[in-house]
Amino acid sequence: MKPLTQEIPRSGDGPCEKAILPAGYRLHRLGSVASTNDEARRLAQQGAPDRTVILAERQTAGRGRYSRQWESPRGNLYASFVFRPPLPPRHAAQIGYVAAVAVYDTVAALTGRPAAVTCKWPNDVLVGGAKIAGILPESSIGADGALEWIVLGIGINIVSAPADAVRPATSLSAQGGAGADTGTVLAALGRALDGWMLQWLGDGFGSVRQAWLDRAGPLGGEIRVILPDRSIGGSFGGLDPDGALILDTEGGQEKIHSGEVFAAGGR
Repeated sequence: MKPLTQEIPRSGDGPCEKAILPAGYRLHRLGSVASTNDEARRLAQQGAPDRTVILAERQTAGRGRYSRQWESPRGNLYASFVFRPPLPPRHAAQIGYVAAVAVYDTVAALTGRPAAVTCKWPNDVLVGGAKIAGILPESSIGADGALEWIVLGIGINIVSAPADAVRPATSLSAQGGAGADTGTVLAALGRALDGWMLQWLGDGFGSVRQAWLDRAGPLGGEIRVILPDRSIGGSFGGLDPDGALILDTEGGQEKIHSGEVFAAGGR
């Protein structure tokens, strides 16, 4: 593994200075960047250690799933984590569920409205049905077939949310978390994420899977899944042991590994 050859310059004093991450995390604070995930990938490729964190005040080319634009004005949280878990590559995608339950716990605590917060497959967190956070995991597999690193991007709307998003969006300030800033949110997220990472690595995916299901919409709810070539309607049957969505349809049970989920009749 190559040594880390360049330290990202820190931004000046500001709200992120109050952020306190668990022991072992290395925080790089930035002003404006194209994408925190791109910066984290660059550092990971240079040999950045496990639990390196990139925090930016804004992004000029933030992205979500399917390379969709992620609006990134100042005041919201834009963070990416570099992890090097000792796991087979096929388990890398499970980190999206680890992140989702950590974000759920963070948002529930900061809004004081846990009953209104839900996880939506695969990597979104909602409050009152409106998106408040997104998660973007990316990984690299070495020439030997081993998992080299995972970059985990997390965006949480703190003070603002896009008005023209594909689906309704909201923010912490609109949901009872008006006193939150990037520092307090990152501190809460860091604690939650560290705890769930330790549980995942120590106990396996089963407990994380159950925690995600406990925070998701009710089993049996009617949903519609949009795939690249078709749309499928059915009821939410949970997750399989590897994290695939189980869709119960009239023709039988289907496992969905990638797609967009909407409530039946929704957009």
